[in-house]
Amino acid sequence: MTQYLVRRLGQGVVVLFLVSLLTFFLINLAPGGPSSLLDMSTTVAERNARYALYGLDRPVHERYVTWLAGAVRGDLGTSINQGLPVSRLLMQRLGATVVLALSALVLAAGLGVLLGIVAALNPNRWPDHLVSTVATLGMSVPNFWLGIIAIIVFAVELRWLPASGIVSIGRSADIVDRIRHLVLPASVLAFGLMPNVIRVTRSAVLETKTTDYVRTARSKGLPDGKVVRKHMLRNAFVPITAMLGLITTVLFSGSVVIESVFGYAGIGRLAIEAANGRDYPVILGVTMLAGLVVVVVNLLVDLLYAVIDPRIRHV
Repeated sequence: MTQYLVRRLGQGVVVLFLVSLLTFFLINLAPGGPSSLLDMSTTVAERNARYALYGLDRPVHERYVTWLAGAVRGDLGTSINQGLPVSRLLMQRLGATVVLALSALVLAAGLGVLLGIVAALNPNRWPDHLVSTVATLGMSVPNFWLGIIAIIVFAVELRWLPASGIVSIGRSADIVDRIRHLVLPASVLAFGLMPNVIRVTRSAVLETKTTDYVRTARSKGLPDGKVVRKHMLRNAFVPITAMLGLITTVLFSGSVVIESVFGYAGIGRLAIEAANGRDYPVILGVTMLAGLVVVVVNLLVDLLYAVIDPRIRHV
């Protein structure tokens, strides 16, 4: 196991290095890169001063080495637009995105697994057809459109929930108010991810229904609930875990749209603001954070395989 962890951590470092290399060079060499931020109506001396400020007076490979040395120490540079360290901006927004992502993951996983089991236990019957319809809607309806409809219905017409933001002004310590602001974005984000969990759960449970150990358990007179929980679902949980790991990485990119629609001040909204303002250090920092999330989640999912199924060994 130790050798496996060391090998996977090494692979993760290589992946992050490649992500940083490609992103940095694409940002700096593509048309419209940092050089385009300079105002050509200013004097030559002023432009040269800004060149030196952004480090644009040096070759791109030297700038990358300097940035990489700082990134290893946790210094991701300084925001061009806000003048603050990128790492500080990321940490200010990270908590909100983590709360949103975890809430959506819990909703998508809980409802997806439950509906997948219902569909698998009633194949080709009305519960199966109903669940399939819900899954099809979740895959077909764009998140941004569903978010707008949710705001119109639940915030504007019914006035049950707030339309945007993380917390109401002056109520930063009110947990209930924060939860009310979280309901709509988390539900919309979960609705788009739930169909994948439903499909994988249904297929996995259908496959385990015909196995010998399930038939033996039923022949012994075990209750259906215990058969599903102890035998069918436990053995079907490896592919379900793989899918949950996959949608966890997708949550980061999916939150960009949701946070923009609901005015939710997280990492996704920070990425949009940085892209619109051509704040390239922040764009690079967000990309690196997304890469780190993918590497960590994939490692955790692989380790969970051995916990769920003792037959799996990492060597």
